[in-house]
Amino acid sequence: MKRAIFLVTSIQGIRKPTFLKQLLALINDHYEVAILFAMTNFDEVWQAKREFNTINEREHLPSVRIITLGDVYADHSGILLKDNDFLNIDLTKFTSYESHTNRLKVTRYVDDSGNIIAETLFGDNQVRLHTILFDKNSRIIQINNYNQQDQLYGIEKCHDDFVDESLLLNTKSELVFRFTNYVMSQKINYGVAETSLIPVPASLSEISSNKKEDPLTHYEAKGESIVTKATSYSDYHRYDDINAFYHQVLLNMNIDDARIYLDINNIIDASKYLPGKQIFNY
Repeated sequence: MKRAIFLVTSIQGIRKPTFLKQLLALINDHYEVAILFAMTNFDEVWQAKREFNTINEREHLPSVRIITLGDVYADHSGILLKDNDFLNIDLTKFTSYESHTNRLKVTRYVDDSGNIIAETLFGDNQVRLHTILFDKNSRIIQINNYNQQDQLYGIEKCHDDFVDESLLLNTKSELVFRFTNYVMSQKINYGVAETSLIPVPASLSEISSNKKEDPLTHYEAKGESIVTKATSYSDYHRYDDINAFYHQVLLNMNIDDARIYLDINNIIDASKYLPGKQIFNY
């Protein structure tokens, strides 16, 4: 049977109309389809699954295989987590309060001073989706993510609401991958013609006016991008480019006879790691 694999690296990917369009076209053409939710922000995985279930119910899709990084590396070897790798808090020592958000049960844990220490979100089947740990200023410091077997498979460590690093665990609760995020400064240049109908945002800085030899006025914007690097604790390989890691993930899934679909926003950076392979986008 013909096979196709969608590599989804952000929750925005499955929200694209082109994602559903390509998916339906493959199903109608009798492809066996697998969707790999490969986010290293693990808290997006349960959200993506939930959104895909909504699509599935609306479109009455046949069987589509859903895979996560936790599934791919469940049986890979790793190393024991160190005490400073994550916070391991005994929540039974705190007072718990139950409520609901978007029809899902939430249990919040409160200390004697009235501070919310943690909250656990449960899925429709009452299995934990995640537990968020807070500091005393209610800022997120850690997110623990669980699979359908109620096993901890992913830990995100946060600072000022930014995910500094994510830890991927195997079924033995060993550390298999560490994903480290870096914020990098970047500059973006824009060329704007005099006939442009779009007003130039005040945040842009003019760097050169239009001239006879160059009819565009050039502006510069300063921004930030996030670079993610990965370290394997199975073979101690380091990936300075997250797309090199994704290439390895696909190799673990046997892609020889499969069509590969990538988010069009990632295709230029990712396709260089798949030389000779025909790549499709959504």
